[in-house]
Amino acid sequence: MVSEVLPDLLDEMAALLREAGADPLVEQLPKLRIESVCDCGDENCSSFATASEVKVHNHVELPAMEGMLIVDLNAADEICFIEVLNRPDVKYLMEEYYDAARQGG
Repeated sequence: MVSEVLPDLLDEMAALLREAGADPLVEQLPKLRIESVCDCGDENCSSFATASEVKVHNHVELPAMEGMLIVDLNAADEICFIEVLNRPDVKYLMEEYYDAARQGG
């Protein structure tokens, strides 16, 4: 669950989505799972898929205080991908989580 790995990011996204008037998306946040991590190779990318199939129909760009946060939505307005760029805090937490998972911890 995203809430286990990135709780602060979810809190930030919830506040920014409310400010943007996208309250229905806030309700989806607690249920999101990290299905896969972006493999673009950009060292500043910490983006991840929250659906097994990512078909972006629309997006909401959030005015994050640091880096870029873009919430990608499928045709049903469900969050399917979260673009996270230039956020070393998120990258660190994702790497820690996946390193521990690979080591069985």
